[in-house]
Amino acid sequence: MAIKGSLKEASLPDVIQLVAVSGKTGVFNLRNGGESGQIYLRKGQIVHALAGTLAGEQAVYELARWFQGDFVFTPGTETELETIDKSNTNLLMEAARQIDEWKILSKKIESTRMVPVFAPQASRVSVSFTPAEWAVITKVDERRSIEEIAAGLGQGAFDVCKIIYGLLTSGVLA
Repeated sequence: MAIKGSLKEASLPDVIQLVAVSGKTGVFNLRNGGESGQIYLRKGQIVHALAGTLAGEQAVYELARWFQGDFVFTPGTETELETIDKSNTNLLMEAARQIDEWKILSKKIESTRMVPVFAPQASRVSVSFTPAEWAVITKVDERRSIEEIAAGLGQGAFDVCKIIYGLLTSGVLA
């Protein structure tokens, strides 16, 4: 029997734990507007996940930060792919940490669809950049969203958001 629900009513990490404890094999299909994702369990262990262009752990973290949308768990659906080797406990603890951190980041970054632009006074700001900051700055063209920048760098949107948050705070980006 499929399990269905809304992410507004129950967080994805909570629902995963509930299903995983029973040792089920199956897939969570998630929808949030036009976005979708999947998390596969084998005997209660998360073994594979997809979210947009992300796979594995990064996909789990991305999906765990969805606070709205719907999920359906379909038991019995299996995958041969294994992109995750962390325990559910470690995965979900990291997801919880990122959810807490996202609450801070979201004060300046409302969505990963946001398009960062250089601040008007950025040319007068004297700062030095880390290699990670420099990589992000080189992808900012005032047309690409954070999601597109992350994809171009082969990184998760969350990691890029942390860097952009620092660049927003320092006045380099707006």
